[in-house]
Amino acid sequence: MIGGNPRGAKWHPSKLTMTRLWMAEGLDQADQEALAEACDNIRSVSAGTDLQREGTPACSLHILLDGWAARYKIMKDGSRFIPAVSVPGDLCDPDALQFAKLNYSVRMLSAVTVIILPRQQARALLASHPAIANVFWTLAFSEHSIQTEWSASIGRRSALHRTAHLLCELLMRLTAIGKADGHSYDLPVTQEQLADALGLTKVHVNRMVRSLSAMEFVTVQHRRVQIHDWLGLSAMCGFQPNYLRLETIAKEFALKLPITGAHIRARSARDVPSSLSF
Repeated sequence: MIGGNPRGAKWHPSKLTMTRLWMAEGLDQADQEALAEACDNIRSVSAGTDLQREGTPACSLHILLDGWAARYKIMKDGSRFIPAVSVPGDLCDPDALQFAKLNYSVRMLSAVTVIILPRQQARALLASHPAIANVFWTLAFSEHSIQTEWSASIGRRSALHRTAHLLCELLMRLTAIGKADGHSYDLPVTQEQLADALGLTKVHVNRMVRSLSAMEFVTVQHRRVQIHDWLGLSAMCGFQPNYLRLETIAKEFALKLPITGAHIRARSARDVPSSLSF
C-alpha cells in the first residue's frame, strides 16, 4: 500500500540526484530548484502494489527513487505481459503527463520509494521551465527507443539471445545510476516476471538462464546477477547500448560504462582494410 510518509517528510533534494530527470543535461540551478520543489511528495510503497491500473484515471506521474517497478497488461486469456521495467531513477508512467487513462498498469516489483507528481502540477512546471520540459520529452522518447528494442528482441531474437540482451541492458542501466557493482547487480524479480518481460514461459527462462550459466557467461542466483564474461555475453547477443540514450546524462553525473563485446567487434570490422573485406 502507499503509506506512511507525510508530504515532505524526510525529504531533501539530494534524493533526486540519481534520477534521470535530475541527471539530464541542460538544467541550470533554477531548473533544479524548481524540480526539487515540485517533487516533494514522496511515498513508501510495498511490493505487489499497483500504482496505476489500466483504464482508470491517471492523475499523477510516478518517479522511482528506490526499488523496481513494471508496466504490465493482462491479456484476454488471463496471461500477463510486461512491456517495460523501471529501475531507480526512472519515470514509471510518462504517458500520464499527456493522457487521462493509460493502456497499461504499473506494479511495484519490490518495495519502493516513489515521487508522486500530479499531472497539473507537472504541466505547470514544464510550462514555466522549458529546459525541464525538454528533459521530460527526451525521457519519453528514450522510452520509445527502448520499447522498439524490446519489440525487436521478442520478434526476432532467439530465446537465449533475448535473455542475454535483457541482462546486458539492465547492467548498463544500473551502472549509469550507480546501482551496479562492477558486472554484478541485484535483480529483484521472479522468474515468472522475467518470463512475462521476455515473452517466454517460466520453464523456458529457467532453461535459458541455466544455458548461459553452463556457457560461463553469467550466474543468476538469490536474485542477483553476476556476469562473468561481459565481452562474450554482449557480443553473443549483439548488445549495443545506443538505444538507451545514456548520452543525455550530463557530464557531471556520467559514470564509466562498460564497453560491449559487440562494440569491439563492430569497431574491429571497420578497421579491416577494404581490400580484405568480403
